[in-house]
Amino acid sequence: MKKTGIVISSLAGALILCAAFVIPANHPSTDPPKGITDSVWTIVQKSCYDCHANDGNAMAKSKLNFDNWENYSSDKQTAKAQDMCDEISKGKMPPSKYRKNNPEAVPTEADATVICNWAKTLEK
Repeated sequence: MKKTGIVISSLAGALILCAAFVIPANHPSTDPPKGITDSVWTIVQKSCYDCHANDGNAMAKSKLNFDNWENYSSDKQTAKAQDMCDEISKGKMPPSKYRKNNPEAVPTEADATVICNWAKTLEK
């Protein structure tokens, strides 16, 4: 009976280990969604995507979900881009707890400028 428990535990451990290699982490695709420039996408990947994607934080992705960007109307994309500019420029995004735990993900002033300039190009 003891051997059976060891075998089951070993199999369970092996399955968990295999799942770690098979189940993808919350990483965006390498190609930006239509309407997002490469330079903006680089910033999104670094600073936003962990929370604002299908596998991200429920509240964050309800406000902006980059996995759904192409499904947003052009007016909604423009509004979301302007909101990104405002939130990043004011230092409200990412939130302070995320900033503390992920200092490498904090957008720079140059990143904010890139986001804001891109947002302006979406305005009609």
